[in-house]
Amino acid sequence: MKTLTFIVCLLTASLGASANEVNEQVLKAFAASFPEAKNVAWEELKEGYKVFFVKNEVSYRLRYDEEGNVVLALKYYREDNLPPLIANKVKKSYRDYKIHSVVEESSETSLMYHIILENDKKIINLKSDPVGSLEVESKYNKS
Repeated sequence: MKTLTFIVCLLTASLGASANEVNEQVLKAFAASFPEAKNVAWEELKEGYKVFFVKNEVSYRLRYDEEGNVVLALKYYREDNLPPLIANKVKKSYRDYKIHSVVEESSETSLMYHIILENDKKIINLKSDPVGSLEVESKYNKS
């Protein structure tokens, strides 16, 4: 988790917008939803804002519209935060792999889990819907 948090911190260090440049409506919505957010960094977009932060050792990247609505949410975490139904299906189907990390992607219309598995020889990127239907997105051999 420290590596993931470090990467997110490095990415946010290079972003240009400060909280002073974010409109008040978006800042209020963010503060109300995430009062315990740490390492907060903003980026201004053509149609809103992107915010990076950490809460309870989980890294987040959210996209807000100008009215303060979350349009897209990405959460980066380890296996212990993956819903048990999905974790169980992954472990049963990929017994020789361990779950390295998860990216949870949610919007108003969808929820997906992108799960990175690894063993000594391969890395597999899986996609899962909320009921655990698994699909391989990509496979790589370790060198």
